[in-house]
Amino acid sequence: MKFKQKLELAREESFDLENPDISLISITSDVRIIESLDGKTHIKIFADSKKAAELSDQVEITESKGKLTIRFDKKNWSWNTSLPLDINKQNFWGLNFGGLHGLSFEIALPKSADLKVKTVSGDIEVLQTLANIEIGSVSGDVTINQNPSGNCTVKTVSGNITSQTFSGCEYTLKSISGDIEVSVAPDLDVEVDGNSISGDLNSEISLDGDNDSSTSSSKVVRITTSTISGNFNLARN
Repeated sequence: MKFKQKLELAREESFDLENPDISLISITSDVRIIESLDGKTHIKIFADSKKAAELSDQVEITESKGKLTIRFDKKNWSWNTSLPLDINKQNFWGLNFGGLHGLSFEIALPKSADLKVKTVSGDIEVLQTLANIEIGSVSGDVTINQNPSGNCTVKTVSGNITSQTFSGCEYTLKSISGDIEVSVAPDLDVEVDGNSISGDLNSEISLDGDNDSSTSSSKVVRITTSTISGNFNLARN
């Protein structure tokens, strides 16, 4: 991710929201979600150049009744994870994004937050336990190092999905031309409904009804997954 490079902080805003509902729509930006240490929502926008820093003013951040919306453009986009994209023309939902690049987002959230992210040509990394997650990505990888406590829906085109799972939750994972890998803690049971076109389904975990977890557990990870030209891999942490 671009966060491994040296980036300069271009903009920062904070919000005191009890149960924040966060929607982020971005183009060519990496997104990293981290833990909020004070229970507030903190948004940091980093730039890889002076020219990119000037673009940070074009990011629209609005808050209304606990819902926080972040857009890397002031157009009225609707939330739709069907992911229409003409990559050759660099056209994303009707918007040409040839000049919009060089920014990355770091957002600190409390565990009670719901998160929606839609991005093109940027990686997404979730390092914090949240309530629910919904992600749509084109040409970017999605890494979830802490699974949500509720539902997690991820749809990618030309991007891989990787998740580390430590508590019971429900996944809906779909990928076109990308692999899906879910690692599950030893004390969790797993239920999988999966299919793949031109890809393999592999599991280190018995899915025939036998419990292979180290201890009998009532905590269940339910996974609905489908891939086209990609593999699905299920493993133990």
